[in-house]
Amino acid sequence: MSSRRHALPLIVLATLFGCDITSDGSTGDPRSEPVANELGNGVRLREVIPAADWYDATNMESAGCGQPSDRSVRATGQVIVAIDRYDETGDGALGNIYIQDLYEGDDEPLPFSGVTVFAPSFTPPNLRLFEGDVVDTFGNLMEFIGPSSSPFGECKTLPEIGGTMSFRFDHGPALPLTIVNKNGGAARWDGIIGYQNARQYMGMLVRIEGVIVVGELDDDGKGRLTVTMDMGGGIGAQDAIKISNELFDLGNAGPEITDGTIFQSVTGVLTYFYGFKLAPRSIEDFEM
Repeated sequence: MSSRRHALPLIVLATLFGCDITSDGSTGDPRSEPVANELGNGVRLREVIPAADWYDATNMESAGCGQPSDRSVRATGQVIVAIDRYDETGDGALGNIYIQDLYEGDDEPLPFSGVTVFAPSFTPPNLRLFEGDVVDTFGNLMEFIGPSSSPFGECKTLPEIGGTMSFRFDHGPALPLTIVNKNGGAARWDGIIGYQNARQYMGMLVRIEGVIVVGELDDDGKGRLTVTMDMGGGIGAQDAIKISNELFDLGNAGPEITDGTIFQSVTGVLTYFYGFKLAPRSIEDFEM
């Protein structure tokens, strides 16, 4: 028996290998596999975190608010902007992870792209994550309305995810989104005054330029330190955004902060709990 392999007809080859036959008898362009999306095919946070159309300034007790029900989400391609490793109260107030959508080409982050991940578990269980890691999170997305004994009021809520995180790739530190520029006078604050405006930046790494400190560091007696920024006249206490020590030892490891201290900028995660706070991660987040 001859060892020579017999040539198969073109139509048979096309059938075996799935080629398309063109009118001139050629097989046309070869098939190509789609390029995998390095950020995954899950949802982006800004697709599932809405503006709070349930907000009601007249509902001080947050009774019967129409916030979305808890729902399962599979979010992919978020970069870690901060991990809370500082226990400011000494009673275990640490462990939250803050993530935000990473965009193709490292484009500037968009509003509603951030969220707090609380009490996460990991895949594999011994996974250690760091700022700059890109992760996927599968879990329960909820609009936390505050402790049952004392809601935030006015139907204000904090979007949070509780679930399992897995590592995708190492991206490196994310750049902050500048939400207040140094120029523009008092009007430069308008975009973040009030719950409805500031909500869009919750959980995101943001930068505020031209910060002037008002007063001294305030200690609530439980280890939480805050200091007020000058946001212009007529700002109510609930709308004032304060600098806090949620993510690092601001009192001992931070810059000198006194009444009238001026920073070219302050960077941090915008957090919420009965009010908005800018939480720097280290002294490097302060630009003198």
